[in-house]
Amino acid sequence: KAGIPLGVMKVLDPRQLKPDNIETERILTVFDETIVKLEITRLILRIIGSLERFARMLGPEITSSLLEHQKLSMEIQELLASPGDEERRRAVEQRLKCSLRNTLRLFLANPLLYHGLKYEVWVRETPADVFIKAFKEFRDFTLERLLTSPDEEKEKIQFMKDISLQVEKNTETISALQAELEAAIQTRDEEVNSKDKKIEHLKTSMEKLAKDCKADIQQIIKEGEKQQKEDEEASQDRCARLEQDVLHLIAQFKALVLEHRVLELVLRKVKGR
Repeated sequence: KAGIPLGVMKVLDPRQLKPDNIETERILTVFDETIVKLEITRLILRIIGSLERFARMLGPEITSSLLEHQKLSMEIQELLASPGDEERRRAVEQRLKCSLRNTLRLFLANPLLYHGLKYEVWVRETPADVFIKAFKEFRDFTLERLLTSPDEEKEKIQFMKDISLQVEKNTETISALQAELEAAIQTRDEEVNSKDKKIEHLKTSMEKLAKDCKADIQQIIKEGEKQQKEDEEASQDRCARLEQDVLHLIAQFKALVLEHRVLELVLRKVKGR
């Protein structure tokens, strides 16, 4: 809270507000006692509903007072349910008020008991709680008004104006930074999308290239196998022709040998004559 004027600190933090005169202290005492009485009254119905449970903690005097209060409450309910005897009803109402005041007096005389019961007694939230909360806020507001001087009030108003102006400036700055951030995020997303598209394109190109290379290799292998087959067939044809030529030459050779032998026999016969 550095930089906050002392007068404003007193207004913003109720703990800084301290009574500075007897009249203010009296007013606050009335407020605080009323709040305690409201809270005790709120607990009474719950305590009466489980009086046996809390009897030892309450003691005989308060227990007796609560029993009397319970009896009068039931009696007034019966009278309200069947109206007619107005004088008796007013008398019972007066006794009920006196009973409540007496019960509150006994509790106020024993603050430790009251504070202990606040933690022992569980009460569901009721409209009374809303009223007590509003009354406490009214007490703090009244205290603030009582202890805030005109100069401090002006100082508070000016401080709140300054704070509002600063909040407005901060809001504008935050909006501008938010816009810059959104623009930066959009730019980043666009760059990422562009890179993703390039990567996808390269991936597609590489897959196509690999596919084309595979097709080319298969074509080369196919053509090589075809050429090899053709070469093998041509070689087989040449071998067959050569084999035929060899056989033909062998046949010619044998014929020549035979012819040569015949001629030798003829020559021998001629010489023998």
